[in-house]
Amino acid sequence: MVKKLFAALAAGGIVACATSNGPMTSWGKENVSMLDYQTDGILCATLAQNADGGNGANSAGGINGRNAGSGTGLPTQSTTQSGTNSNAAVPVGGGGVYREGASADFANRAAQQQRQAEMQRLKARNDAIHSCLAGRGYTEFRLTADERAKLATLPEGSEERRKFLYALATNPEVLKNASTR
Repeated sequence: MVKKLFAALAAGGIVACATSNGPMTSWGKENVSMLDYQTDGILCATLAQNADGGNGANSAGGINGRNAGSGTGLPTQSTTQSGTNSNAAVPVGGGGVYREGASADFANRAAQQQRQAEMQRLKARNDAIHSCLAGRGYTEFRLTADERAKLATLPEGSEERRKFLYALATNPEVLKNASTR
C-alpha cells in the first residue's frame, strides 16, 4: 500500500486512502501551480517514505530483544557445562534457534512483533505526509462518491488523473467545504 501511495503521490496526485474501509482523501491548496502541486507531492511522499518509525536495531526475525530471558524468547540456562555461572545465554537442549525449530509461541511472538513494527512504520509515514502537506499550507478533504467513481475510471499516473485531482485540489469551493464533505 505504501508503494502505491508513493507512486500516486510521485505521479502528481496528492491522494491517500487512510484505511481500506476509510474515506478516500486528497489535499488541496488555492492558487498553487501544477508544478508546485506536483513538487510538493513528490517531496512529501519522499519524506514519508523515509519515515520508518524506528531503525529496527536489535531485531532478528521479528524478535527484538525485549522478551523475557535472553532476549531471544527461548528458555535459557544460567550455568555453563562446567557449572559456573555465565552471562552467555545457552538455549536449553543445546543448539540454536534453527537446530530443531522454534516453538509455536516463539514464532507467534516474532510474527506479532513484525506486524506491530509494520503498523508503526505505516503510522509514521502517514503522520509524516500529513505533517508535510499541512506544513506547506495544504488542506485535506474527502472525495465525494462521484469524485471517487470518476477517479476510479482514470488510470493511475495518467495526465487525465493528474488534471482531475489538480482541479479538485485548487477549487476554492472544495477547499472551503473540506470539513463538511
